[in-house]
Amino acid sequence: MTRFALLVGCLVMCAVWLPRPLSRAAWPSRFPRAALAVWMGLLTTVSAAAVVIGLISVRHVLRPSAGITGLRCCLALLPSPLMGRLLGGLCLTGAGMGIAVAVRGAFVGGRTLRRMRKEWRGHVATLDVLASPLPGMPAIVLDHAAPAAYCVPTRGGRVVITSGALRQLTESEGAAVVEHERAHLRGRHHLMTAITTSLARAFPRVPLVRLARPAVARLVELAADDRASRRCRSDVVIAALCVLGSETSTPRALQPGNEGVPERIRRLRQMPVDGVVRVVVPTAVVLPVVASLPLISAWAWTGGC
Repeated sequence: MTRFALLVGCLVMCAVWLPRPLSRAAWPSRFPRAALAVWMGLLTTVSAAAVVIGLISVRHVLRPSAGITGLRCCLALLPSPLMGRLLGGLCLTGAGMGIAVAVRGAFVGGRTLRRMRKEWRGHVATLDVLASPLPGMPAIVLDHAAPAAYCVPTRGGRVVITSGALRQLTESEGAAVVEHERAHLRGRHHLMTAITTSLARAFPRVPLVRLARPAVARLVELAADDRASRRCRSDVVIAALCVLGSETSTPRALQPGNEGVPERIRRLRQMPVDGVVRVVVPTAVVLPVVASLPLISAWAWTGGC
């Protein structure tokens, strides 16, 4: 029973308590790739731990073990009918939670991913007809007056930049924009945002899921900015952001990553070089907690409780 209680406690801490300080911390803005690893690790391990709790509960319902016997001894002072109801309620609650997480997560996640893939494929089919290759760059040009750029993550990926953006950007700024979008494709950022979107729709009341969605959407943009800055210099990326972020009449469909442009520009201007200690300490605290959940899950499962 001690192992099971420890697993439940770690699950509650990672799903309820830990996301709030993580979402308010300053170090993720400095090191977005490390923060993305922490957020995705939390989502993965919490989901897996919830399913393991359900499996352990089902096993106890079908085959009571020493753990249930220990719990029965703790409840021995209660009237017998009430003790039986409590035991059955605890096991059924855990089993129901595990089944609900697995079934609802798979159903909503699969439906969301299928819809997104259908939209991406349809958009790529349209681009193949309307867009033309951009000479000298791995991108295609869409004839539109609004300055915008985005990527479509299917069929090898497409980096799209409008003719309006090319008219306002210099050659180096256009290269920085293309590099930013290619960073999204290389980093599989669309999968991260799709996972957080699916989980937010499936479990909107869980603090971890609710806070992870906006945090991941913001961090993938910062990570892509860093990649573009390393290839094309920060001042060039800032100039490109000023062009793409200044146009308020751009259609919503052409600005999927334009949120938080002022913050991104300020961050690039204040790019720190001495922030290693600030990320090492919080990461050293968070990652062991994330890594402990699968270990405790395996320990609880093999130990019978």
